Amino acid sequence: MRRTPLFDTAESVEEAFYDAMRRGDLPAMMSLWSSDDEVVCIHPGSARLTGLDAIRASWESIFSGGGVAVRTRDAVVQSSGVVSVHNLVEQVTITGRMGSQVVECVVTNVYAKTAAGWRIVLHHGSPAAEVEPSAPAGAVLH
Repeated sequence: MRRTPLFDTAESVEEAFYDAMRRGDLPAMMSLWSSDDEVVCIHPGSARLTGLDAIRASWESIFSGGGVAVRTRDAVVQSSGVVSVHNLVEQVTITGRMGSQVVECVVTNVYAKTAAGWRIVLHHGSPAAEVEPSAPAGAVLH
């Protein structure tokens, strides 16, 4: 039986989030989310998903092709004792018939301190302003 990790900082949850994304590890990814029914995930260019079931289904679909090649940069963090808001840039490498390209997304991750430690309550990704190169048509970034 997999133990739910106890994270003592929002930064440690964020590190685990991107690690799970890179590895395509659905159980690890879902262990990071708050158990609150109002959790929200918006993947770049996709609809708003509310609730753990919808979020799990989306990550399961994304991870069906393996992990996501993602790096982060330029984090801006605003924290209080119980909420931490992180805005950053994700650089997602997409490999296809035409080779590889890096697509940037602007992301906001919100973490809440719960009885079970810090957990994700919102992940919202949007394609960055159009700068060459852009994502291939139909590409799922995450």
